[in-house]
Amino acid sequence: MVCLFCFQAKGKTNVTSEVRASDRFSWSEHRKLSWEDFKGPSDGGSHESAAATCCSIGFKIDNTGTGDRKVTVYNTFYIDRSWVKEDARIGSILAHEQGHFDLCELYTRKLRERTAAIDVNAKDLKQQLMDIYAAVNDEYEARQQAYEYETTHGTDLPAQNRWERMIQRELTEAPQSI
Repeated sequence: MVCLFCFQAKGKTNVTSEVRASDRFSWSEHRKLSWEDFKGPSDGGSHESAAATCCSIGFKIDNTGTGDRKVTVYNTFYIDRSWVKEDARIGSILAHEQGHFDLCELYTRKLRERTAAIDVNAKDLKQQLMDIYAAVNDEYEARQQAYEYETTHGTDLPAQNRWERMIQRELTEAPQSI
């Protein structure tokens, strides 16, 4: 039983323009993933993975009514790109997939924290944001890979439980918004 996660960085591919709003949602501490959130087509039997969570971190720059700019950092879970094999709809796999989405939220918060310190009216704002984003995204991807490796794709239950506790502790300690 192997899990596959799909991280899609807005800086690398613009996935949000291709996805209807009803096919995606943001992380919430009050809403956990359910198997109903995994509606993407699985690869049939051609892949070892039991499930795939497709989530991403992104940011946008908006102009405010006062002429200033505002940076909004967000994460997204893609329903039609996340999938599970029919025979893999078990609680331990869903918990592992939730861990991927929770890590996405944790690094969304890290990106918010790092972007909060920059001058939103700087002429090179977009480049500053892309540089910060690239650094956080590299950390995020490495952490997702470590999660997969150390939990043996969710099959090492003691390691999975350690990671779940660690991620929850980090989410509790990290500010939700700046």
